Amino acid sequence: MSQFMLSRIALAILLAMPMGASAATSDRRTQMNALFESYNTKEYNKCGFHIIAHFFGLPGADPQIKALLQVRPSSDTSIVSPSGKFRIHFDTSGVNQPFLYDSNGQQIPGSLYDFADSVADICDHVYAVEVDSLGFPPPASDNGAGGGNEYDVYIEALPTGEYGYTDWDASSPITSRVNPAYATWTVIRSEFESTYTQGIPAMEVTIAHEFNHGIQVGNYGLWQNDLWFYELTSTWMEQMVYPGVKDYYQYLPLFFSELNQKSFNTYEPSEYAGYERCIFGIFVQNEYGAGLMKSIWQNMASEPAIPSIEDAFKSAGTSAPSAFQLFSESNYFTGYRTLLASQFNVTTYPLAVYYPLAALDGAGTLSESGVTFSARALHMTEHFFQVYAGPDTVGVAVSNNNLTAAAAYDTSTYPFSLGISNGSVDCVRQLSGGNCLFFDVPDYPNWSLVPFISGNALVEQTNLVFPQPFDPSVQQVKIPYPFTETSGATLSVYDMSGDLVNKLQGDVNVMRYLRGTYFVWDGRNSAGRNVASGVYIYVVSDGSKSAVGKIAVVRRQ
Repeated sequence: MSQFMLSRIALAILLAMPMGASAATSDRRTQMNALFESYNTKEYNKCGFHIIAHFFGLPGADPQIKALLQVRPSSDTSIVSPSGKFRIHFDTSGVNQPFLYDSNGQQIPGSLYDFADSVADICDHVYAVEVDSLGFPPPASDNGAGGGNEYDVYIEALPTGEYGYTDWDASSPITSRVNPAYATWTVIRSEFESTYTQGIPAMEVTIAHEFNHGIQVGNYGLWQNDLWFYELTSTWMEQMVYPGVKDYYQYLPLFFSELNQKSFNTYEPSEYAGYERCIFGIFVQNEYGAGLMKSIWQNMASEPAIPSIEDAFKSAGTSAPSAFQLFSESNYFTGYRTLLASQFNVTTYPLAVYYPLAALDGAGTLSESGVTFSARALHMTEHFFQVYAGPDTVGVAVSNNNLTAAAAYDTSTYPFSLGISNGSVDCVRQLSGGNCLFFDVPDYPNWSLVPFISGNALVEQTNLVFPQPFDPSVQQVKIPYPFTETSGATLSVYDMSGDLVNKLQGDVNVMRYLRGTYFVWDGRNSAGRNVASGVYIYVVSDGSKSAVGKIAVVRRQ
């Protein structure tokens, strides 16, 4: 955040103070609301958790204001939930008094205890799902700081658009590691009439969301650079606990319109905090099971989000780049495109037909000279193109899967070009009529490209070596590996005289790419030197079966 923005926040808070009051003694709720409103609460932010965390992390944040934001609310009444696990705090009069509303949007007089009882019942259900069913540990104990050993939930008047927040005392960490853990408390709004989702359903998803933040901060610690993943997960958790409430729908248009412009781990507190990427949690749940999301969080007790994601997928027997490719495919088949997914063997979201369409980077009509698209991509972005060939449409999903750059929050962009033409040297898929789908990037391992070809205008020939021909000075060649077992995989490359040029062994040289399995060869001989131009014979084997083919090498340098 810029110094100007920081000054604007501080000014907004100071202006909101009662005349003559200092930051240390002014009304905590007024100052908290001023902070939230300075972060664009009404237009975007439903949860104040990441706002508090972001403000705490600002180098120039006023220490008096920071201290004020860590003060627990105070209420005149509290009740304990039926399970005994939660204490619900509320006021019986004044601005914070809670109300339920009738179907006409009118306050129901005397409904404050009904409101509090509803909160208590919902809290117990949330605990049963997130802790007892999904197996997450409960939030850390605050040792009676809220009046008992229960988890504390406070009811207060909050700015329009904000559902609730989770807070903590940053001066009292449970752990002193780089990602300190804290005991937390939750605040929810005193009415749910002025929110996107209204009434009890809004209360349900708010408690599911905020309680999950309590789990995160109390057990796995606070990674300041990964606030996007905290909000992603808590928004995903809403539909895990209350699948019938679709509050997250309000954020999906933002994700699907900007997945080609913003890196997956972008955090912009006023407009791209992470709610919209709850779709990733839904993808993981749908493709691998909810337990994989829990594995990521278990890893986050000792490492940030991106390495945790990588390690979790590796433990599940796949890789994060492969998973991100599947994620991109799922994101293409939403809306009306959902009806086409089965013919390409793509697993769609259960409610994909209701999701927005992903933005296209380009579209063009196939001519005799072909069609070409050129662009640049940030790390971990998704790009979709369509080529119209007569009555048929070819869709192409491209994703940059450079998790190393993501973990370093690199803002570099990477060039790529693709299209359909005749005789391209960067051909990755041979098509009918002498056409080929080409894809030109300097670093193939960091990318995935999947074409969706249907109809009769263009027919795909699969299991081909690509790029063909290839230049070992600038490229690697992908050789189809048609066998299931990879632990005993071998690749032997011979020249036309029958002499062995190189032999590679082990699954370390085998990769998933373009929805297939390939051996990767860098065009070097056993001495580590680039081979000369010419035609080479390859043999791939799993130890019992073999496949043979040819590789054309053309050195352009």
